[in-house]
Amino acid sequence: MSADPKAELLRQMRAIRRRIDPDVLERAEKAAQAAEAARTLPPGHVPYDKEAARDVVTSFLRGRNDGGKFAMKLMENLKKPEAAAKAYGEPPPRTPPGRKV
Repeated sequence: MSADPKAELLRQMRAIRRRIDPDVLERAEKAAQAAEAARTLPPGHVPYDKEAARDVVTSFLRGRNDGGKFAMKLMENLKKPEAAAKAYGEPPPRTPPGRKV
């Protein structure tokens, strides 16, 4: 005779919960709440400190030992918004009439 699948699943979930660090669980909950809040922000609102983000990226790029090759490739790819849109499953941005890219 086999065990009740629902009871087995609940047992497994309890076992997993006991192994999870409560601090990690709390951080995950806060991250989920922030993600949900970000979905309801008005268009154009940036939910982070742009200057702090720029400083982190600059620090990362300066720490590389490739003579700036990665930074140049990154800058070149930033000029290709259609690739970013594709990565996120969104339609590519439209180029305004009369403007060539």
